[in-house]
Amino acid sequence: MDWEISSPKFESDELNDKLRVAPWEGHRNFAYDLFRYIVPQVSVELGTHYGCSLFAFAQSMKNHELDVSLFAVDTWRGDDQAGFYGEEVIGSVTDIINKRFSKLNITLLRKTFDEALSDFADESIDLLHIDGLHTYEAVSHDFETWLPKVSSNGIVLFHDVYSPLEYGSNRFWQEIKEQYPHFEFRHSWGLGVLFPKGNDRYKLLENVNFKDKALIYEYKALYKFEQLKNHDLNQMVVERDKAISSIEALVIERDKTIFSNEEMIIERDNVISNNEGMISDLKLAFKNSEQLVTERDKLIKEYETKLLDLQNTIAKNSILINEQDLSIKVCNEQIDKLKQEISKKQEIIDYVNSKRIIFNFKKKI
Repeated sequence: MDWEISSPKFESDELNDKLRVAPWEGHRNFAYDLFRYIVPQVSVELGTHYGCSLFAFAQSMKNHELDVSLFAVDTWRGDDQAGFYGEEVIGSVTDIINKRFSKLNITLLRKTFDEALSDFADESIDLLHIDGLHTYEAVSHDFETWLPKVSSNGIVLFHDVYSPLEYGSNRFWQEIKEQYPHFEFRHSWGLGVLFPKGNDRYKLLENVNFKDKALIYEYKALYKFEQLKNHDLNQMVVERDKAISSIEALVIERDKTIFSNEEMIIERDNVISNNEGMISDLKLAFKNSEQLVTERDKLIKEYETKLLDLQNTIAKNSILINEQDLSIKVCNEQIDKLKQEISKKQEIIDYVNSKRIIFNFKKKI
């Protein structure tokens, strides 16, 4: 079968615009064509993140109606190099699969790479993509532990083999490519294509002059990248012009606001002036009030003094009245006693008089 260089439309970009600028973006056309060419029955990628490579494979599966299985292994929590993130990343991947690739046999395994090993039989994976932590130790470990799972004539892809950040994956690729047939791309952070279990497919690619085709992929990717940069620059210019227009409108509005504020300041000064007059009047009234309060306090003090004197006089009079009441009581008692004595003496007098009358009467007789 001839190798065809395609320029597919990646539907995933419609739902996640970040994919068109991802580091893997420059290899999507190659991945799309490779998938169609070898038709791997089982494909596994270690490290998916937002799914730039995953959806390149998926797009080829969908467009060419390939009845194959595609697995993505990732914790979707991040690492020290990629940074750590929340549920929004796997949420985006799941959303794209449900809306664009729901009929395909795609499985997401939320596990570490070591935990997922037991999910695959030895020599069962036709295409393995290693794109996890890019330290030398991590890439070496991933390759050694997953190599038994790769089928005869299976292909292993390594991303970040020409990383500008000089990841350990760069050094590992330089070592491992000396041991097996391979192709490589140096653009878009580099992609290594390794044939560690047989060179049948390597020879097929050589027969279709793949090295020259690899240059075409690289040129197209770089050209697209420049187009994207120019588009972004043009978009930035448009956005800048819009921003300038918006700023000019804001300046006009600001000037109107300043003029309005100046009028408000004049009005405020007038109000302040009026308030100052009112404050002076209030101060004068307050001063008068203080004088009135002083006079009031003086009168209250005088009244309190007079009240105290009156209370003292009343107290003295009360004592005199009590004394007079006592004297009157004593006099009344003496009068009552005299009355009793007078009554007794009157009785004696009446008795004597009665006796005298009787005596005189008898004398006359």
